[in-house]
Amino acid sequence: MNFYALFPTITSILFLVMGVYVYLKNRKNIVNFVYLLFCLSVFVWMFSFSMMYWSNTASDAYIFAKIGFIGILFIPVFMFHFVVAFLGKNETYKTHIKILYICIIPCMLIDFLTKWFYSGVKVCFWGYYPVAGKLYFLILLQFVVMFFYAISLLIKSSYNNSFSAMKQQQIKYLITAFIITSFGSVDYIAKYPIEIYPFAYILMILFIFVVAMCVIKYNLMDIKVVLTQTGILIILYACVLGVPFYIGLATEKWFFASIILFVFSTTGPVFFRYLQKKTGQILLSEQEKYQHLLVQASKGMVNQQDLYKLSNLIVRIINKNVKVQFVYLFIQNENREKYYCVASKGISETNKESEIFVDNIVIEYMKKIKKPFFFTELKDDLQKIFCSVTNGINLIVPSVLKDELIAFLILGDKINKSIYSSQDIEVFKTLSNQAGLAIENCYFLEKSKQQQKKLFEAEKLVSIGGMADGMAHQIKNRLNQFSMVSGEIGFEVDNFVKEYKSFIDKEPNVRHMVEYLKEMSDSISKNVKKTNNVLQGILNFAKTTEKDIVFSYFYLKEIIEQSVGLIRVKHQKEDIPLLLELPENDRLYGIKSQIQDVIFNCIDNAFEAILEKEEYLRNSMLENAKNLKENNVFIPKIKITLQYINKNARIYIKDNGIGIKTEHQPKIFSAFFTTKPSSRSGSGIGSYVVKRMIVENHKGDISFRSQYGVGSVFVITLPMGKV
Repeated sequence: MNFYALFPTITSILFLVMGVYVYLKNRKNIVNFVYLLFCLSVFVWMFSFSMMYWSNTASDAYIFAKIGFIGILFIPVFMFHFVVAFLGKNETYKTHIKILYICIIPCMLIDFLTKWFYSGVKVCFWGYYPVAGKLYFLILLQFVVMFFYAISLLIKSSYNNSFSAMKQQQIKYLITAFIITSFGSVDYIAKYPIEIYPFAYILMILFIFVVAMCVIKYNLMDIKVVLTQTGILIILYACVLGVPFYIGLATEKWFFASIILFVFSTTGPVFFRYLQKKTGQILLSEQEKYQHLLVQASKGMVNQQDLYKLSNLIVRIINKNVKVQFVYLFIQNENREKYYCVASKGISETNKESEIFVDNIVIEYMKKIKKPFFFTELKDDLQKIFCSVTNGINLIVPSVLKDELIAFLILGDKINKSIYSSQDIEVFKTLSNQAGLAIENCYFLEKSKQQQKKLFEAEKLVSIGGMADGMAHQIKNRLNQFSMVSGEIGFEVDNFVKEYKSFIDKEPNVRHMVEYLKEMSDSISKNVKKTNNVLQGILNFAKTTEKDIVFSYFYLKEIIEQSVGLIRVKHQKEDIPLLLELPENDRLYGIKSQIQDVIFNCIDNAFEAILEKEEYLRNSMLENAKNLKENNVFIPKIKITLQYINKNARIYIKDNGIGIKTEHQPKIFSAFFTTKPSSRSGSGIGSYVVKRMIVENHKGDISFRSQYGVGSVFVITLPMGKV
């Protein structure tokens, strides 16, 4: 068995697999496709040459050598084409590439028809190997020219500031890989009368992995660290192998040398890991410093309770410590329907007014991946969405809690053009989790403050309601006093008129004064009666008995009358445009006090919708005001209808008010949502409580239909039996 043939065979298969894998990662990318072609050419070369090593006859070996030569012809061309595609310069070097491909055709014919490239094969200790013909130097020249042309383009591009930090780091990796692979040129020399083992396949293994990392955009380690640690490894193992070998040669005590080799081989990996750690700490000390600061800062974020201050704190921490060109923080708006830029830092041509809606595919992508990712990892359609925000993006850091995207960061390159390392990614994962918790905490605290405020207002109303009976008693006492005084004044005036009638008739001024006093007395009496009626209406509405807080039968008309009386007081309007269509026996079954609240809320909302429509029509504030005027005549109308359907009572409350906008309709029964023009008109808890009373307490249903500008109808369904 020829072990020398085994390793090139394995390497060739490895190239084929890696080429197919990279291509399948992104079939539409020209870089991935050219990389596949490059791997195929290397596969043809190595696999054919390994078969040549396995051959038993010179004629078979010569055939495999000629087939492998086809791969050698294409390797420099595909290598150059790959570099051009990787740098995005296909159009610039389009002509050069075409010429190179055309020139290969005659070379292939010469290879198969003549012995100008390979004159034959020779026997070496690793197997058969081709012998260079008289024109073979042209192939060596082709490799040298293409190699230096490609690497010069890479070196020149490494100083191009228009490339991102990741791209520049990838270019540095490629330069390093090409330089290391250049030592594989010994394979060309071995074809001349110099017996050097062709070890290029060993170097090509390194090349294939480095290039694959650059193409599929994996996280790359800082090139300085890679080179330094590689150098340490080479020096260390040169000592591990060289020192025992030298001792053995010098002393001829090979047993002692073997013991030293065993000790060095055992302690060498431990010593290497120690040196590896130390070099990483030295070379990446600045990076580790800001990573530590970010972790410490992330822990303190949850103490910040103001969302605006927190957002600016997050952006400022990253910009100051990581030293990025720009950073933008996007969070959800209050309605959780879109993301907007709440804070930014750095210099970039950006559209700060840009918004990304929650149903966008890029939001779904971030929810799915849940971890920081590089901009270059995104597909073209996702890249375009981010490019609408800003250019020069390098890293995106989503903050996902329980499958909900709370916020996300957009980061540019680092100012020093270094890459985001794997340690950076881990730190940003921690930072994003802490930032998400802190943002949610701010949302929660803000909502709590709003709810506490509304509940405090509600408590005040409850307290006032609790004092209503006592206050009403006090007010009634004053009203009785006013009534008594006005009656006394009227009585005295009447007596004065009877006793001094002739005198009053002779004196116009006295007659005028007497008439005035009489009018004032009557006015006081009338207003006392009206005030007493209003007060009694409020007490009747607020008053609940034991019967009113349990399920019972009651009349809808009675509830409507009490509700309308209170609405008159609330809006200071005597005329409520109410039309009733009730059956003679208009009974309902439920908790009377709760149904009373429901009916009052619905009628009050209907009346306020009418008032709002009248105001808009009066001021002509709506664009479609002409349509709303309904032929210049608007007749307000609230119609209440009661029907009995399938053992259920169904109440329809219809109005021709302003209606509800389409975008507001899904939120009508949400807590603390209101369409009222001011906080004094409503707190946003009325409809929410109404639905809970009907659905949860009465096992009924409440729904509505509405058209903005036309009106609304609310439908309340109540079971007529016991629930």
